[in-house]
Amino acid sequence: MEDDVEALLAEQIAYYRAHAPDYDIAYLDKDWDQSIEELPITGDVLELACGTGHWTPLLAARARSVTALDAAPEALALARQRVRGLPVEFIQTDVFAWEPPRRYDTVFFAFWLTHVPPARFADFWSMVGAALAWDGRVCFLDDSSRARAGERVLPDESTPAVWRPLRDGSEHRVVKVYYSPGELAARLAELDWSAEIRETSTPLLVGTARRISDPGRSA
Repeated sequence: MEDDVEALLAEQIAYYRAHAPDYDIAYLDKDWDQSIEELPITGDVLELACGTGHWTPLLAARARSVTALDAAPEALALARQRVRGLPVEFIQTDVFAWEPPRRYDTVFFAFWLTHVPPARFADFWSMVGAALAWDGRVCFLDDSSRARAGERVLPDESTPAVWRPLRDGSEHRVVKVYYSPGELAARLAELDWSAEIRETSTPLLVGTARRISDPGRSA
């Protein structure tokens, strides 16, 4: 099963590398940016899976610094063009393999959590916890389960996935795990996270989470 997950994640990265020049089309005629305004973004911010950097300058405008990670060099090249002169450091890395060297006041990710395979969910949130300051917050945006309509879901996959086309007509499998606010909050509670998640009319999930306890914190 792990080999299947690895193969699917490799295909997902390949898709987003090839899709980087067209990725921002998804943001046209959307009012998603206002959703970030209510989130408690502050201090030193870690942005996971930053992609082409749509959210990065919005984070930098409210942060002391931003460290932005992504596995796709093509996406990072576009992201760097957006943040010239802003306090942003980019790191090309696989989020699932990265180990945080320090703690951050805010950990942010947009349209990423639904791309995390269920088999990697607990490990991913363990990494997030290791990256987050004790009094910090995780902030995130993502598709809600109502966005599932119209997706071409792959049948009989052990990891939920959908087909995503590229401009050249080729198709790639991409992990896509949809949640309702209640489902996601319950999963996080099992991992010792307290989450507040709401669903917008867009439809988006807009959420924050904090650690209930911190194994790395000194008594």
